[in-house]
Amino acid sequence: MLLTSCGYHLGGVRNRSLAHLNTFCVNMFDNYTLYPNVSMQITTALADNLQRDGAFRMVSPSDADMTISGAVESVTSNGLSTDSTNTYLSTEIGLTVSIRYNITENSSGKVLRSGLVSAQSSFFNNRGNVQSARDSALSYATRLAAEKIVTSLTIP
Repeated sequence: MLLTSCGYHLGGVRNRSLAHLNTFCVNMFDNYTLYPNVSMQITTALADNLQRDGAFRMVSPSDADMTISGAVESVTSNGLSTDSTNTYLSTEIGLTVSIRYNITENSSGKVLRSGLVSAQSSFFNNRGNVQSARDSALSYATRLAAEKIVTSLTIP
């Protein structure tokens, strides 16, 4: 009782337009890129972030008030820095992931919110296993994109 009078509450804060919704499910995102695991990474990161926030409760698709779905539109890379002896060799490579999402109210089928988020990360090309470094950078970028989507759902 004392905590509620001070303005404290349990769970996250919901965006006003989504205040009437309590539960969610996340559909597997589509993948329009050549990176096979990126759709699983964004789907998992989004579900984890929403559960951690606590504003909504994750349930099965048949019991959810809203469904979050979307697609990984692109993963692009660009050289951020080059080797001092070989300017054609990028030593640091930047990754940008772009993800389109939709929030659909299950009872009405109405799309409540949609958008496109992008997130960046980078990896180094001159140390050890480049494939592993790129995968880690892509995983980090998808987590950042998931945080942006969750923020759009939870900022009042």
